[in-house]
Amino acid sequence: MTKQKTWKGIRVCCYVSIVLCVAWAVMLAFVFIGLLTGKGGVDKAIDWSQENTSAKAVLLVVDVLSAIATIGLCVLAALNFLISSREEIVFPQRNVKVFFWLVLSYFVHRLCWAMHPVYYDHGFSFTAGHSVFVIPFLLLFFAFMYKVAADAVEENNLTV
Repeated sequence: MTKQKTWKGIRVCCYVSIVLCVAWAVMLAFVFIGLLTGKGGVDKAIDWSQENTSAKAVLLVVDVLSAIATIGLCVLAALNFLISSREEIVFPQRNVKVFFWLVLSYFVHRLCWAMHPVYYDHGFSFTAGHSVFVIPFLLLFFAFMYKVAADAVEENNLTV
């Protein structure tokens, strides 16, 4: 009985995480549209009339792509858990690579987010806080722990 409750809880968490990813994508869409137009909750639009327009354009593209990749990888991990939950596999092996790519995309996204002052300033501005480095490090640590657990489960299944 408790095993079924646990699996139900995992499935509910996966569905909730997918809904949160969709909400995150909508929020980021408003932010990126606001950066281009000056509307949507952003103080002002990107200043394209000043110098460094190519750097601003590259930063914006990398920021958008890394955000899309991060959200997509989160959804993919949740879907992999949902698929594996049918077979009652707690640590699906296919999520190992997903988590490592997720760490990289999240790091790039947070780095770009920390560089948002470049959009408004004339020179290069880097205001990275602890979240740019600490959170990706913790995610990397958990990705390695997940890999160890997935390998152990797979080895255990092969020996039985």
